[in-house]
Amino acid sequence: MNRLIPLLRREYWENKGAFRTTPMVIGGLYVIFLLMSIFTTARIDSELYTLREAVRMLSDQTPEFRNALIYQGMLGSSVFFTVVMGFVIFFYLLGSLYDDRKDRSILFWKSLPASDTLTLASKLLAAMVVIPTFFLLILVATHIIMAIIGALMILGVDGNPWTLMPSMLIPIKAWSMIAVSWYAQSIWALPMFGWLMLVSAFAPRLPLLFATLPPLVFAVLQTWIEFLRTFTLKSNIVGVIGDWIVNSPAILTAEVHHGSGEVALGFPQTEQFDHSVNLINIADRLLSIEMLGGLVLATVFLAAALWLRRRATES
Repeated sequence: MNRLIPLLRREYWENKGAFRTTPMVIGGLYVIFLLMSIFTTARIDSELYTLREAVRMLSDQTPEFRNALIYQGMLGSSVFFTVVMGFVIFFYLLGSLYDDRKDRSILFWKSLPASDTLTLASKLLAAMVVIPTFFLLILVATHIIMAIIGALMILGVDGNPWTLMPSMLIPIKAWSMIAVSWYAQSIWALPMFGWLMLVSAFAPRLPLLFATLPPLVFAVLQTWIEFLRTFTLKSNIVGVIGDWIVNSPAILTAEVHHGSGEVALGFPQTEQFDHSVNLINIADRLLSIEMLGGLVLATVFLAAALWLRRRATES
């Protein structure tokens, strides 16, 4: 542990733009768009009649309705963070074992008192824990800033923000659910993480091409052979990867549930898992046969990446 923490710090300092600055930019965009909408509304409606009516109508609703509305809105606001975080993790892992081979610094890092196993573990933990934690902290800060702006606007139209704001349990519940879904997604995505690290360990150049081209070629060949055998297009690797993506435990989309719009886990296109946002449905994915197979595949990929890392040289 004493050696792992410095390695994690190294990953942060070498990638702090992606780890820290990227979610800060997203949070800043949220706040800017909120302010732009407020100024636009004030420009069009100088008396703020629309806002007054919205506050009045919201005041007439039950506390349960307001709490549910704010809870769903907070969950929904995490979707853009989730998507961008996925891209950050993808490209971080793709370069995690490639960059020090590219700039020929691998012998320096291998000369330090840290094993290749710890090095690989630090990069995997950075993707699974450190990046989601930074995104979560900045998402929480964004929600708080937006809530303060909203409270000031309500005061500006002679409303009482204390009667409209939810109890503190609602934001805590929303933040906790987002955190659980993100960390569960880190486990669910282990096969992809392992594959990216394997590619990063062996690709001589253009790791993005090596990461995407083999699965694509394999899928095309598999589809062609299956079509020649049956003259139908049955499930192949594209279908397997597609099902894995749509059944993600991360909050990604919205669906109509019990007659109202609610956010959903993954993409509600299959009935293999329930897509309602709750801890039971997240646990159902992590304890499934699909997850067990994914862990086996991830272990193979990570073991191969470690083997290649141990045999890597400057050339």
